Amino acid sequence: MSWTFLRAGIVAMLVAFLLTAGGCITVNAFPSTEMKELTVAKSGRWFETNRVAVVDISGVLRSGDDALTLMGGTTVAQVREQLDRAAADRGVKAVVLRINSPGGEVSASDMMLRDILQFRERTGRPVVASIVDLGASGGYYVAVGADRIVASPTAITGSIGVIMQFLNIEGLFDKIGVKSQVVLSGPRKDIGSPFRPMTPEEKELLGTVNETLFRRFVDLVTASRKEMTKEDVQFISDGRILTADQALKLKMIDRIGYLEDAVNDAMALANIQSADVILYRSKDNGMANIYAALGGSPDLAQKAAALLLQHSGPRFMYLWTPGL
Repeated sequence: MSWTFLRAGIVAMLVAFLLTAGGCITVNAFPSTEMKELTVAKSGRWFETNRVAVVDISGVLRSGDDALTLMGGTTVAQVREQLDRAAADRGVKAVVLRINSPGGEVSASDMMLRDILQFRERTGRPVVASIVDLGASGGYYVAVGADRIVASPTAITGSIGVIMQFLNIEGLFDKIGVKSQVVLSGPRKDIGSPFRPMTPEEKELLGTVNETLFRRFVDLVTASRKEMTKEDVQFISDGRILTADQALKLKMIDRIGYLEDAVNDAMALANIQSADVILYRSKDNGMANIYAALGGSPDLAQKAAALLLQHSGPRFMYLWTPGL
């Protein structure tokens, strides 16, 4: 294969990437799937009227479908739909948030938290967060909206902070002979552009926004976890992750236990002795137990379509991203 042909291919792929990153193409690669109710654990009583609803909050937390869909995850709409269904069902006496998430978009995390708090306020029903495996950054941000936080013995939490990452492909473009031409309405309009280095002034500007969002996170933890000392909140605010044992000592969580323990805690807070456990999941998922996933995952072709055709630009994230 000649260098000329290879370079042309690289340029074509980059052009396609730039078109999609600029929001020129938008498709609904992952149409929403109708949810249905599934009983995953029976109380053992012959006629049971009480229920505990398990609401899934897993993967990357997103406002909607875009290139982050490739990483799986949960959208604000999915969480709201599940909470709305639980609120409308008088038989649902409590909700357990089944959390397995590294976090995600700042706004998505915040909207999910708001929906949880509003559910508690309008229904008066208890909410227990169960960190099954990972409840870091935005995953923990959402958990503090619950009345009680339970973490499994091997769960990881923490990573309190904000991150915003940028690519710089200026050197690559120089190698293949491609130049970017931009017309700006103001000198900061292309802040974070991948085609040039960021100036110190621009880093300071973004840092100011980052600090505001970070302070919101810290203030939320301080207000919600009243048994935590100011020093302990400051200690965990450097982005570190913690084991369940460490989190318990710092009062970040209320107890160590499994999902079943969280369900029992939810029943105790609701002052009921027994309940069936239900969850809401997509109709295309055939699993029927308390650890069943929320829905089926897209196939490889759909994932590729999302990567190429959905918009995804730099954004502020409450996200633990050790692999990026």
